[in-house]
Amino acid sequence: MGVPQIWELLRPLLVDKRVPLKKFVVDFKTGHGRPPRIAIDGYSWIFECGFVLSQDTPKKYASHGTMAKAVLNFIHRLKEFLALDVTFMLVFDGNMKPSFKKNFDSHGASLENDYLKTWNAHIRCHEQLGHCLKLSSIGEESDFMQVIKRILDSMRISYVEACGEGEAQCAWLQCQGYVDYVLSNDSDTLVFGCGRMLRNCSKFTSDIGVSGNSPQAKQASSRELFVTVIDLNELQACTADRYNWWSLLFFSVILGADYNHGVKGMGKTKAAKLAQLRDPDFALQFRRLFGDLKNTCRDSDYEHFQEKVIQYCRANSVELFGRNYRAMLGEVSLEGWPSKTAVMYYFHPVLIPAMDLSVFDKANLNINGNVNYQSLDFKKLKEFLVTFKLPAVANFDGWYAETMQEPFVLRHILTNREQLTDYMQVTEEKTLILGGKFTLPCLKVRYRPYISFFITNQSPRKSQSPTKRKRSENEYKYSLWIPQDLIPPNNVLLQRWNRTKNTKSPSPKKQKFSPQKNTLDDFLRKHTSPIKTPLSTHRSEVVLEPVKKKLFVDEAECNDSEDDSLIILGEVQLKDNKPS
Repeated sequence: MGVPQIWELLRPLLVDKRVPLKKFVVDFKTGHGRPPRIAIDGYSWIFECGFVLSQDTPKKYASHGTMAKAVLNFIHRLKEFLALDVTFMLVFDGNMKPSFKKNFDSHGASLENDYLKTWNAHIRCHEQLGHCLKLSSIGEESDFMQVIKRILDSMRISYVEACGEGEAQCAWLQCQGYVDYVLSNDSDTLVFGCGRMLRNCSKFTSDIGVSGNSPQAKQASSRELFVTVIDLNELQACTADRYNWWSLLFFSVILGADYNHGVKGMGKTKAAKLAQLRDPDFALQFRRLFGDLKNTCRDSDYEHFQEKVIQYCRANSVELFGRNYRAMLGEVSLEGWPSKTAVMYYFHPVLIPAMDLSVFDKANLNINGNVNYQSLDFKKLKEFLVTFKLPAVANFDGWYAETMQEPFVLRHILTNREQLTDYMQVTEEKTLILGGKFTLPCLKVRYRPYISFFITNQSPRKSQSPTKRKRSENEYKYSLWIPQDLIPPNNVLLQRWNRTKNTKSPSPKKQKFSPQKNTLDDFLRKHTSPIKTPLSTHRSEVVLEPVKKKLFVDEAECNDSEDDSLIILGEVQLKDNKPS
């Protein structure tokens, strides 16, 4: 969870940093020539998908179908990131998180020297046994973690199991250049040294996460995922204040975070003033004090540092805080500094000593450019997922076919094979408006089943007499909007679409003139009904004979089926019969 006040501190600088995830990916690829690489704080996904009750008490749901709903949410999130063809790496917490986390009163003088002992034992365990000091067995894992890992393994999505804090391992991956950004809502990610971060991945256009309950957030929602982009170097360049790693760490320690209560008498404003000072630079001094693991004078230096901070605050309270706090900053003030052990866990968190970089191997489907999705065991995964009786999924086979193929449509397109046109076609081009202000040129790609498992089991039925559009929808039953800039101009689908678009002719059903106009004109010209055609178009000389009453009807006339007295000849002109 970290220190929420960090977000309050940064909020004025993040006003225009909220962007659609698709636009973020497009802009990054345009600027860097490749998609972004993102480390994901796995615990934040576990919480937001619904596998646990709260972030403070990671307890699994008991029943009532909540596991099924969480699985559905998790599958949907994986689909969103796979469909953009980005590299992403889920990082889960390990068992070596500090025992005193969120339980500050449990550690005392006895733990002051425990940090180095634990760290050294941890290193030896990795060197000798090749795994973490507190590696949990499969039987000890929670039910939801077993489900999550089985889904990831079935989809060949690699992940990292940290030794300690997942946010710390994510920050390390970003600092070492293995990823570009860390996706997390935990401010500790910045405290652990991360310089670039994506926050609050949700469908809210405001900077609010999935679990946000603000009424304003619910009003400003979108169908697309949004993220808040945080780059400390960019923030630093646009303000006179200082927002680097050690200043944010010092701010958190003074204010109180996951490992300590905080210094008494220091609120958000005072802590921010101290952390951003440049003369004296307490944040930098604090960094030098704990940055070196081999500092043998840390005990005395830490006490001396605390005294310097107290004395400076007493002497400069008006300049610092706008009020004279000399009386308040007495002997009992500024107590509650964190132990050296707690601070060491901030500066030197327990990390994987030798990172197994095979998680970034191209064989994994969460790595950009992998096209080995055809070899996935879709049948086995389907049999596993169907046991959950996923909510809001009426047609499981149809849902599964679409959900498992949509993530790889873009990758299939990027293979640029000639056979692409047998399975896919671009049918529409449109500039989408995301969040009411972001424009994103997109192509609508319609596709038929292109993965062998679904070609066999989910081939569409042909219509008896379809129109051209209906035939396209029947043959290419699935569709997806893809950002146009993610598809190279030389792609066969795009080239075919451009040719079709340029040679498009009006539909043969469309007439150049209105049918109504033709009918009316004909009516006015002929003085006849536009519906009933006259029996005769020439003038006829009609002679009307006088009606003679007969007492008896002749036999020949009786067989006549027509009644002479009711003959209608249409509109004709009558003339008197003049003898010649």
